[in-house]
Amino acid sequence: MNEVRPQPYPEASRRRWLKSIGGASIAGLLGGQLTGCGGGSGGAPISPASAAEPPTPAGASSLPAKALFPGVADRIYLNGAADHPWNQYATDALKGYAQSKLSLADGSATATAKFAALINADADEVTYVPSTSMGEYLVTKSLGLPTSGGRVVTDALHFVGSFYMYEQYRLQGLDVVTVPMDADYRISLSALDVAISPGTKLVAISHVSLYNGFTHDLKAVCDLAHSRGALVYVDLIQSAGAIPVDVKAAGVDFAACGTYKWLMGDFGFAFLYVRKSLLPQLQRPWYGYRQTRNFAAPILHVYPLDSPGSIPYESAQLNSVAGYFAGSFPASSVETACAASIDWIQSIGVDKIQAYRKPMTDALQTGLRAKGFQVVTPPETVSPIVTFAYANASQLSTRLSPAKIEITLRANHARISPSVYNDMSDIEKFLAAIGTA
Repeated sequence: MNEVRPQPYPEASRRRWLKSIGGASIAGLLGGQLTGCGGGSGGAPISPASAAEPPTPAGASSLPAKALFPGVADRIYLNGAADHPWNQYATDALKGYAQSKLSLADGSATATAKFAALINADADEVTYVPSTSMGEYLVTKSLGLPTSGGRVVTDALHFVGSFYMYEQYRLQGLDVVTVPMDADYRISLSALDVAISPGTKLVAISHVSLYNGFTHDLKAVCDLAHSRGALVYVDLIQSAGAIPVDVKAAGVDFAACGTYKWLMGDFGFAFLYVRKSLLPQLQRPWYGYRQTRNFAAPILHVYPLDSPGSIPYESAQLNSVAGYFAGSFPASSVETACAASIDWIQSIGVDKIQAYRKPMTDALQTGLRAKGFQVVTPPETVSPIVTFAYANASQLSTRLSPAKIEITLRANHARISPSVYNDMSDIEKFLAAIGTA
């Protein structure tokens, strides 16, 4: 992600930490016999299903939820849009899953239905994919791109990683149009109106821009695209869990969302939403054994006692979103932790999380503008992101490090993204530390 994180006070990220421990056993990582995770008398392991519920952390139902995020207790972490810290519920769920594996019990939890409820989709319209980008790629392949032709419209505030895919499609002859920002750092509906010509096959956007937090009016974009016969893909990674999302009300056709940001999950686990009424129009973008209804007991003609047959294997395909787009089992441990995080987010309410955070982002906008910084986040934005342009922004780490403040610093911009563990005092300390432009 090319984050520049202020030093000193280095605490290894989960990724660096996992690399550092190498081949250590999960039992060792999570505390010997995983006491407090369901062990009975004498340390005998029991499954999470029979274990007592862990105690509710103090302040778990109120904001700021500082007690739920002990990893940020010694710093001012304003970087949720980069890699959101885990909460205590996710950690407890992961420990419970590890205990279930030790005791050969089934301790996993399904998160796809929970995510579907979060974005107002039907449970059978959401499946697992490894990443947001892979979800977008599978969507394009299900439409036959690039060989099927047509036009793809995206914009300058879409995920930068998606630009690579569309660049490659352009080199293969696909008509790809990237709508630029206007003078106020927005993507205007009028510019999209010009770009989405008849014959456009797909409009691909980010609901909330990772660059500056600009937030599309999804219904307006979908209505416009549909009026031209185009379908709409939306990257939800910077909005789901942070601001309310309703894919049905907006008319979204496809959406993908990684979990390591505002869903408080981790890398390698993401969701893909597909409006199920579209399935007859789509191709299967790839083939994986979980796209069949009989993957565990296929009809075989190759082993002793198998019935004779002219072919070695017979499948029975699933005609569902998972049957088109899934293919293998997800990372169950990560899914279990993510499910716990989504449960907590739902218990608070995304609308309340947004309302709690809004005074902080408003204060950032006002304070940074007063200090002379070139804020590129539109003032009306309701997202968790505030960004200002700044040449060689990594140099700002020398201002922030002494105060143990962490934000995203990239080549020519700085991004601040407060979350549920922050409060106005964190914003005041950041504004004091950042100085003037």
